Amino acid sequence: MVYLVHPLQITSVASLDYREAIRAAFIGGIGESTGDLDHDLLSIVLQLQDKSGEAVNFHIPPYVEAWKGGQNTELVADDEEEKNLDQTTTAQNREHSQGATRSFPPATQALAESVFMDSTWLQKQLNLIERRRQIILFGPPGTGKTFLALKLAAHIAGNDSYTEIVQFYPSYSYEDFFQGYRPVTTSLGNLTYELKDGPLRRIVDQAIKNPEYNYVLVIDEINRGNLAKIFGELYFLLEYRDQPIKLQYSKDDEDTFVMPENLFLIGTMNTSDRSIALLDAAMRRRFSFVELHPEKQPVKSVLPQWLEHHQLDPEPAALLAEVNARINNPDFQLGPSYLMPKSGTFLAGQMQEIWEYDVLPLLSEHHFGEEIDIEEKYGLASLRAHLKKEAAVRIENSNAADG
Repeated sequence: MVYLVHPLQITSVASLDYREAIRAAFIGGIGESTGDLDHDLLSIVLQLQDKSGEAVNFHIPPYVEAWKGGQNTELVADDEEEKNLDQTTTAQNREHSQGATRSFPPATQALAESVFMDSTWLQKQLNLIERRRQIILFGPPGTGKTFLALKLAAHIAGNDSYTEIVQFYPSYSYEDFFQGYRPVTTSLGNLTYELKDGPLRRIVDQAIKNPEYNYVLVIDEINRGNLAKIFGELYFLLEYRDQPIKLQYSKDDEDTFVMPENLFLIGTMNTSDRSIALLDAAMRRRFSFVELHPEKQPVKSVLPQWLEHHQLDPEPAALLAEVNARINNPDFQLGPSYLMPKSGTFLAGQMQEIWEYDVLPLLSEHHFGEEIDIEEKYGLASLRAHLKKEAAVRIENSNAADG
């Protein structure tokens, strides 16, 4: 009866044997048991509910397979009572079980507001990640690639403990990323080597133990590493998730490895970085690529929305648009994050500091070896003078039209 009053928080399962089987199947998602069956089940239900956004019914997929699939045939349950309680499930749950085709939570307005992007575009990316399982966000510096990757990861997983981030760099290796021998000191002070797991192996092991959850690994600056060296035989598994293979450090022929279906990879790539050439054809084939560019949506609207949200003057958006119009290479145009202080406002003199120490050095590097007056072309005073002149022309034209 309690279930009928609180269907979102209390499980409909009445049989003690079934309730214990459910706890055994899902306890990994909340940690260790408290010893109180009802308390554990409530924690499990809330965790699953938070992930799916729906009431939890353990008699329908995907939950039923997890705890009934491998149950002992001697497990005794009051099936009639379970079926009767099942009939009290809400219409919302029935619709969810029959019509839902995606396990990802939909893009919410809260997610859209947190990244200042359109929810429709975000939903499209979530659908892409769920279908392809690995994507790369690419674009010029400052377009919020890493920020968006982490937001998407947290949304997909529902909990930060199911996500991990790693950054690639030129000397990063397979042993760093997946698994390799590392020197350790024994209790007697002797030096030996032990096989240590890297971030990919750790998150894979978690995903295998908890198939009811989504896990996301964010790979920042993915193109800065030697990808063939870092991924090794894992290239194959990115395309064939259900195929077991032997690993570089497999102990014997029986020691095989499979990439779980509930693990998703989100990489980021800076197009102004010359190391983009290291992204080989094999990797391009295994990832879908999502462009984030200052002059294209959804990035184009990020800064204006951020300024409006914080009730700030729109000038920074005009400055960004003007400086990007003067940059002759779209891969080097600047993203909005340079003009979005974490404090949510611009302190006195902060705009000048951003331009002097962040923007101009970046553009000086872009034009290295060219005879260009960086200050004259991209300086804050030059940009502001141009914008002021344009505004005056618009006002003059408007007055002439009215007259």
